[in-house]
Amino acid sequence: MKPSTVLLALSLAAPVSSVAADDWGGPDKTKHFAVSAVLGTLSAMHYENKWRAFGVALIPGLLKELYDSGQPGNHFSGKDMTANALGAAVGVQIGHWIVTRDGIGYQAAF
Repeated sequence: MKPSTVLLALSLAAPVSSVAADDWGGPDKTKHFAVSAVLGTLSAMHYENKWRAFGVALIPGLLKELYDSGQPGNHFSGKDMTANALGAAVGVQIGHWIVTRDGIGYQAAF
């Protein structure tokens, strides 16, 4: 199984937190989305394969959530991983569609 497939499965199978402070509308989710979108764009500029770029973009978010799960009073957040996955997906699409290895331009990604 490809590493990017494993990362996708882990992010989607992550337990959804029931902690009240981990709400969907919090600014934390926006930060997760934005950072992952940037990482997705950068990954897409490096990797031709969208799934590989997506998997690479998810690694920092996954590592952060694993770190959080080991901290007292903290937990692994499925909601944060969902925001990471959505941001990475948007970033990868932007990277393949708008930003090319040769600079800014249109590249068909279909």
